[in-house]
Amino acid sequence: MTIRYRIGIDRNHDGKFETEGEEINAHVIDMRWRLGMAAAYDSMADFGWARITVRNWAGEFSPERQPLPSGTRVRIQSESDGVRRTHFVGYVARVEPDTGEQGRKAALIHLSDIQTWLAESAARLKPQLDVTADQVIGQLLDQATLRRPVVGGHCVIDVAGYNLIDRARIFPGQNVPRQLAPGKTRFAHAGDWWRETTSVRQAIADVVLSERGRFYINRAGHPVFLNRHYTLTHKELAAAFGDDMSAMAYSYGDERLNRLSLRMTPREIGEAGSLLWEMAVPQRLERRSETLLTLRLLDEAGEPFGLLSVDDLVAHFKLRPGDDHFLGGDDLKAEVERASTTTVQVRLSNRRWRDVFLSRLRLYGKAIYRRAPLEIVVEDGEGMHLYGLKQMSLDLPALSDIRTAAAFASYELARRKHPRGAVRQLQVNAREHGPAALGATLFDRIRVSEAQTGHRERDYFIVAEEHHAYAGGAQHNVTWTLEPADSTRFVIVGDSVVGNLAEVLAPY
Repeated sequence: MTIRYRIGIDRNHDGKFETEGEEINAHVIDMRWRLGMAAAYDSMADFGWARITVRNWAGEFSPERQPLPSGTRVRIQSESDGVRRTHFVGYVARVEPDTGEQGRKAALIHLSDIQTWLAESAARLKPQLDVTADQVIGQLLDQATLRRPVVGGHCVIDVAGYNLIDRARIFPGQNVPRQLAPGKTRFAHAGDWWRETTSVRQAIADVVLSERGRFYINRAGHPVFLNRHYTLTHKELAAAFGDDMSAMAYSYGDERLNRLSLRMTPREIGEAGSLLWEMAVPQRLERRSETLLTLRLLDEAGEPFGLLSVDDLVAHFKLRPGDDHFLGGDDLKAEVERASTTTVQVRLSNRRWRDVFLSRLRLYGKAIYRRAPLEIVVEDGEGMHLYGLKQMSLDLPALSDIRTAAAFASYELARRKHPRGAVRQLQVNAREHGPAALGATLFDRIRVSEAQTGHRERDYFIVAEEHHAYAGGAQHNVTWTLEPADSTRFVIVGDSVVGNLAEVLAPY
């Protein structure tokens, strides 16, 4: 099977990779890339990455000789039997050219997906009420600071070549295309536990875990959210293997679980107009100055609480802390600049020609408080005595409903309480399994049989894919991380055959 690889660098940042000089196929020596989860049952994907080794004989990939800025988009594609497939779209993280005139003169280009930037962006949403996971994820993506897929032709103020307003467009509102399935759980409250330092990536992980869904970056570089029903209802097979894989990692009994504790957190809504924050010590404001002050909302135990609304900000100014007389006028101001989940940013302005003191600052509003956590514990006593104790704990921060938490815990225990054999990883060669190896991707369903273990026609979802193309493209190995498909063990209303004793009703 002939496979042709197309590796493109979007040097002019127009979102395309076909401009002259952008395809670097002839320079590529070796490629590795990985997408997806770190392990089975994970809710949040690991950081996606790629490493491309290229010939650098004339310094084409030495960024101080030929520009290759961080953030430049790179695409990896394959073409075989008339089908072109995209495998990875990422951004240049760093470049490591070999040194020395007498060396091999190669360079290693490191690529990353947008999760690197999601991990750097702060989650600054207000607490969300009565929302689904996809709604919160969409808002978090919108406010994250991401390098846009297309920069060329858009206006970037004060950057040479991008600040020609009469010939450039303003960036569209959506900073990255996304595929977000509707969440199945409506969260009464979400985001009221995020601190100022909580990243967008961590905030998304919290919400996805609470839904028991999945979040990952696909081959096109787009964020994808799957709700928790996807792996129960998706039946279409992408490929099947029977003793014809290159390698297989298998174990029996490793996924066993017979005790699960699940933690959820009740909330309480405060009264409107309540005192939420008060300054303890007067502060000097220098003359002709502006200061941004961040108020961190903490309860009596030092834990953050959420802000639902700001009703009033009261500020008193004095010439000296002990004065009885308050100063007034438009030249002394305290204004709310920005209110987010657990912090409020206040702008203090002193336009006078002398220093003054801020003697009082109080914030009034409506808060949401997280109360003592509740723990749901489910056990399989029979399994504990037959197979030995195997336990796990889950903390679902957005969950505040006991009924939903109990259903989650029951489902998790039911699908893992019996020892069974499972394939953890499967390796195939693209030369032998071209369409499957090149085409099957994250959360595609495959079927596996293997004679020596007695493992017969078991279905799995691909939760991670790792590729290695080398030897001038003559070799291409694919390693999939797998997770057992559960829809063969639970009754899905309107889809399953009731009466099969191997199936149980899914409390999900």
